[in-house]
Amino acid sequence: MPTPAAALPRPWLLHAALAGMIGCGLGALLGTARYLALPDALGPGWSEWSRMPLAMAMFVLVSGISLGVCVGGMTSWAARRGAGIPGLMAAGAVGGVLAGVAPGILGIAGFGSLHAPYAGTANILGSSLVGAIAFVAVWSPHLFPRQDHSPLRHLGHAALASVISLGAFGMVAWSLVGALGWVPSFDTLADLAISIGLVPFAILGGALLGASGGAAIGAACGLVGRLGR
Repeated sequence: MPTPAAALPRPWLLHAALAGMIGCGLGALLGTARYLALPDALGPGWSEWSRMPLAMAMFVLVSGISLGVCVGGMTSWAARRGAGIPGLMAAGAVGGVLAGVAPGILGIAGFGSLHAPYAGTANILGSSLVGAIAFVAVWSPHLFPRQDHSPLRHLGHAALASVISLGAFGMVAWSLVGALGWVPSFDTLADLAISIGLVPFAILGGALLGASGGAAIGAACGLVGRLGR
């Protein structure tokens, strides 16, 4: 049976940062591998690749620590107070707003300013899902420890919960923006970035994406706790 939330171990910072870096690292590895498979990914005249390993390592480090400390910290705080899935979802959203700022600046303003082929929406979403599964798998045992823990079974629960949670969030968001006509074109986003500045645009985008991703991760962690009963 899961350990009561009040009995959760208090030293969580290192565990959270490690979970975040594992999740972001796996997502970045998958995304980079699929990006390199694009026909024009290594086009002539693009010299940025010499700096990409260091830039990607910095992105994983900053994003992983931000995700772990902010989303992990808020969900840990909520779990110790006996919050259910809605409470963990809200806590994850609050943490995600803070967690998304630094990755937004690095990802949107940094990588987005490069003159290189677009990574692809499916690649970005797939990499994010893999990263979320890894984070939930590593972090949820801190929120809901079990004595009879089976790593393979727990990984299955984490994958199932992450797919359900992120898929539900994605379907609801897509339905809303489609019904309300809130689907912005690339030109609209580019004009917005030019009008307010690339860095403020990156901060805003990172906070919004972080809030939705954090809420989905919080819900997935709560669902893992339910599945593990």
